[in-house]
Amino acid sequence: MKKLIAVAVFSIMAASTGLVLAQDTNGNNPAMSPKARLERQHDRIKDGVKDGTISKKQHKKLAKQGRAINRQRKADLKKDGGKLDKSDRKQLEKEENGRSKEIYNDKH
Repeated sequence: MKKLIAVAVFSIMAASTGLVLAQDTNGNNPAMSPKARLERQHDRIKDGVKDGTISKKQHKKLAKQGRAINRQRKADLKKDGGKLDKSDRKQLEKEENGRSKEIYNDKH
């Protein structure tokens, strides 16, 4: 019984350490940054074009949206001294969520 408790405690500690290491100093997951998310969306679009589920017209529209979001991200970074504030991040996430839904709908 003591071994089982010790293993459980160790497992919980190891898991929580992994979560801490996956975050940057602001408590955010760097893999989920707006820039990384745009790159993942771009890959999804590219895959859709490759397998024929996204047309050239849809691709142009999605690419235009991606460029607009990226320009906004860069402008926000410049305005805020190289770091996104909460309201800017929230707005970018809202735009990226809309684009992500559109990619999904175009592919299905």
